[in-house]
Amino acid sequence: MKVLTSIIALSLLSAGFVIDAEAQLLKRLKKKAQQAAEQKLEQKATEQLQQMAEQMVEQSWSSVFGDLSTDSAAGGPIFLMNNNITTEEAYSFDTITRMEIEKIPQQGSSEPPVIMEMYFNPDQQYTGSRFYNYEMKQEKGELFIIYDVKNSAMIMLMANDKDKFSFAYDWNQALNVADSLQRTSEPTDWEETEAWQGYTKIGQKDILGYACDGYRSETENETVEIWISREAEFGMNNLFRAHTNAKQLRGQIPAEYPQGMIMEMTSEEIDSGDKTVMRVTDIRQNTNENFVMADYPRMSLPTKTAQN
Repeated sequence: MKVLTSIIALSLLSAGFVIDAEAQLLKRLKKKAQQAAEQKLEQKATEQLQQMAEQMVEQSWSSVFGDLSTDSAAGGPIFLMNNNITTEEAYSFDTITRMEIEKIPQQGSSEPPVIMEMYFNPDQQYTGSRFYNYEMKQEKGELFIIYDVKNSAMIMLMANDKDKFSFAYDWNQALNVADSLQRTSEPTDWEETEAWQGYTKIGQKDILGYACDGYRSETENETVEIWISREAEFGMNNLFRAHTNAKQLRGQIPAEYPQGMIMEMTSEEIDSGDKTVMRVTDIRQNTNENFVMADYPRMSLPTKTAQN
């Protein structure tokens, strides 16, 4: 009887051990399955975020740059994705200008103007911009573009309701801008200068409280009337050129306009009669706008050239 009891007890103990081992195994399997599911969800979320980011970049790029040519003075793409590019830790701006850009066709009706905000800091060699129009307002999220001459970088800061992130590009034209800043540093007596690179002085007027000189240029293709302020340069004379890669300005800003801040410009094509009118409508000084790069984690996308 004792032997039978021992056998039964041993059997029950073995069964209990097996059941406990199976339970532990099931618990481990359940934990592994849960971890795998969480990893899959995280991977899926990352893939979706990457896809959304790519779509946002494509839409934003198209609305600002359009089909940007790969030709540049440097002999390569104007902007080239670079996941390891150096940037400043933060970008600070103290002056913001607001410009309206309107195209007026001779035939048909005009589209609503594009609003361009330019951000400046006279003590730094970088500048920023925002664009607004009906098309851009349809896109989800905000886009701020920084042109950094020092680091030869163009940085896109993007934000939506939940996330902030950034993308960085090599900016091959930065050296040209730096050279331009050096070449135009020599002072010119503009009161005595009646002509400049094909422009003839036509008068003076105030725009937004700033004294402006007017100039006119006429070629077989177009006429340009441009009003320049030297009081409103904000230490960024040729940094304005950094923005001319935008499709709204590309081909509109004269290459050798008289130095200073463009406050107003009207260009008219001789053949078609189509006009482009640009005018500064607001200038805010002593602002304090800061963009901290740590707030915009760098995202990596497959390397692409500017035309993609």
